[in-house]
Amino acid sequence: MQNIIFYLGLLLSLGLGIILGMIFMKRSKIHEEKKPEDKNTYIRGLKYIISNQPDKAIAELIKAVQVNSNTIEIYQDLGNLFRERGEVGRAIQIHQNLLLRPSLDNKLKFSSLMDLGLDYQKGGFIDRAIKIYQEVIQSDSNNLQAYQALEKLFEKEKNWAKAYETEKQIQKFPKIGGDVLRLAHLIVEIGKEYAQKNDYSQAVKYLKEAIALDKNCLEAYTALGNIYLDQNKIAKSINLFEKIIFSEQQFPFSVYKSLEKAYLQKGKYEKIESIYQEVLKLRPHDIRTRYILADYYYKKGLQSKAINELKEGLKTCPESLILRSALAEMLVRENHRDEALSEYQYLIEQVKKKSNYYYCQKCGYQSTNIQWKCPQCQEWDSFVFNQS
Repeated sequence: MQNIIFYLGLLLSLGLGIILGMIFMKRSKIHEEKKPEDKNTYIRGLKYIISNQPDKAIAELIKAVQVNSNTIEIYQDLGNLFRERGEVGRAIQIHQNLLLRPSLDNKLKFSSLMDLGLDYQKGGFIDRAIKIYQEVIQSDSNNLQAYQALEKLFEKEKNWAKAYETEKQIQKFPKIGGDVLRLAHLIVEIGKEYAQKNDYSQAVKYLKEAIALDKNCLEAYTALGNIYLDQNKIAKSINLFEKIIFSEQQFPFSVYKSLEKAYLQKGKYEKIESIYQEVLKLRPHDIRTRYILADYYYKKGLQSKAINELKEGLKTCPESLILRSALAEMLVRENHRDEALSEYQYLIEQVKKKSNYYYCQKCGYQSTNIQWKCPQCQEWDSFVFNQS
């Protein structure tokens, strides 16, 4: 009893008041069917938790269970609250015991199974969670929540083939519709797995399938171009990479290194300069290309040309920290200290305002690398480039 009091007493501090409020609304119809004493006790318990009076809340909830031990909903709620608290073992025990009740109707059975799946998932027992969700689907093929939970777990386990098949089932639901973007990314992951096994024919097959499904899937084009490069099909890789660079894709510069490698292998590395210049004619505000071209000049020993290229970029994008920091570094190396100091002073003023180059439009997660799938909210293609 003391352990229960301790655990439930911390619920409010974890921000569970909203959850409990939702539970209150969810159970309103059920309360009408309870005995008056049972109903009032349960309502008082919820109110005490929401108002940060855990001791009184625990006493009322225990009374509610004692008055009516068949009140399954209370046990479900307590199990879910234990899971939110991190007490996965207690949550699992409660939901497993509920499933042993012979009088459990299908609706309560499926909701308890879903709760148990979430318990296993929270506790890191992924295989068990997968089996639970599959069990729900076998009995209730219209359970969208189970399909969605299952697909996320397959993605987490990097079981891309099963994630793809599950996603296809999800998209059969009328309210979901055809999300070709998500399917294309999953197909790309399958193709990349074959590429890692050096099964290039299968890899190319899947990557082309992804492109056919979503013509804007940059990840598919990039992976396919790199496979051509690995197979020494230089002309094909160059053609594909240049198609990306001059397209309306959001991150065309992501293939620059691969394109440089392809031209180097072909013995025409110097052509890279004209490619970058052509891109800048089309997109003069493309600071990433401007930076890469300046770096190309600097590595070739054309320091003055590199510095001028960065200054030219700052005329169109004066607030760009990428260009300004590169310029400051080059100026220091070339002993233009006064000019470098001026650039560094500007950087110091701005550095606290802006940091990473990419961020997720859905949840705001930041990264210095392109993320095809957001690590935080799990959305595909949600990252954008910070043009500052």
